Amino acid sequence: MYRSTDQIISRIFVALSLLVLAYWLYSGVVWVWNWYVESGGYSSSWWPDIGHFLWDNLSIVIALYAVICLQASGLAEMKFNNNFLKAFGLALVLTPPLMMAVYGHRNNGE
Repeated sequence: MYRSTDQIISRIFVALSLLVLAYWLYSGVVWVWNWYVESGGYSSSWWPDIGHFLWDNLSIVIALYAVICLQASGLAEMKFNNNFLKAFGLALVLTPPLMMAVYGHRNNGE
């Protein structure tokens, strides 16, 4: 009895989470499209503008990179059953996708 109730509640939470994500994605796409239309399309000044934006918000970029590395390290720990700190160190030095490839290749050879 409790198991079926738990599954129903779990499915409700998953459905609500997917609805929120769908709304965020839709809002993001609409925002990017409106920004693109207002900016007049692609121009050669985009890359310096993006560089200035990233430089102005460097602390946020570093924090986001650290969070992505932590997520990749947790995934590596779950998938390959290895040390989290070693995976985190590799993720910081390499990019997280490269870390997953190196870490997974090293474990398959052992």
